[in-house]
Amino acid sequence: MNDKLLLVVNPRSGRGRAKDYIIEIVSTLTQGGKTVTVYPTCNKAATISYVAENVIKYNTIVVCGGDGTLNEVLNGLILSGVKIPVGYIPLGSTNDFATSLDLPSDCITAAENILNGNIFQYDIGSMNDNYFSYIACAGAFAETSYTTNQNLKNKIGHSAYLLSSVKSLSTLRKITMEVNTPEFSVTGDYLFCSFSNSLNAGALLNFKGMDIKFDDGLFELLLVKMPRDLLEFSALIRDLLNANLKNKYIELFRTNECHIKIERGIGWSLDGEDGGITDDIYLKVHPKAIDIIRS
Repeated sequence: MNDKLLLVVNPRSGRGRAKDYIIEIVSTLTQGGKTVTVYPTCNKAATISYVAENVIKYNTIVVCGGDGTLNEVLNGLILSGVKIPVGYIPLGSTNDFATSLDLPSDCITAAENILNGNIFQYDIGSMNDNYFSYIACAGAFAETSYTTNQNLKNKIGHSAYLLSSVKSLSTLRKITMEVNTPEFSVTGDYLFCSFSNSLNAGALLNFKGMDIKFDDGLFELLLVKMPRDLLEFSALIRDLLNANLKNKYIELFRTNECHIKIERGIGWSLDGEDGGITDDIYLKVHPKAIDIIRS
């Protein structure tokens, strides 16, 4: 059987390293018995469309880029209705998805893992009509993930997010939200919210001390209330960084779906990319929707 593999490459990811490693990656996959077709990304819409229309021709699809590139491929896959194994060679600025799933960070090791790894059925999420691999978030620090200059991201990685966040502290505003899930309902003024399936997200969120499962049909819903003053804000940031979720301003729940209504539309981030501005959000878990290749 001719084992055809589609390699989706973002040439700009991670200091442009994809261009340096692509020949060796293709060689490794080819020597492993794969017939490789390379698709270099140019923009989100084109990547989603190409994957949706062409993935049926392949046995495996591999993403070589960052979490944003993975997000594009995931949306194309869902749109196609085709379910094939997905490999990930992480070359982004932060690579939260790969870190959570303990995927190899070295390009060639990651390529070898794709040849020899096992299938893991991973839960993904959706926000209205868009899908995401590990996080949807809004509020403080959410927009910095997609407004931070790409060149700055490439140079300093995680630190870029923190720098952009610090620059925006003076513009933080409260988000008046009504949150409804099958288990509970809450209303209040919040600084940040996220719906995630990850051990960490960007430079700020750290869930590594929690028993998070990536295939249990549940996501973590994090709601962070608006602190009263700068001192409490500083303590809140410290607790988030240190995974201390007992701070009085932090609320954490597990659920499979969530409906959020916001008083005024706000920008959302999906896997670190621009998710658009909206005031009516329906978040949902799609259990075991993607077959990820793991060690």
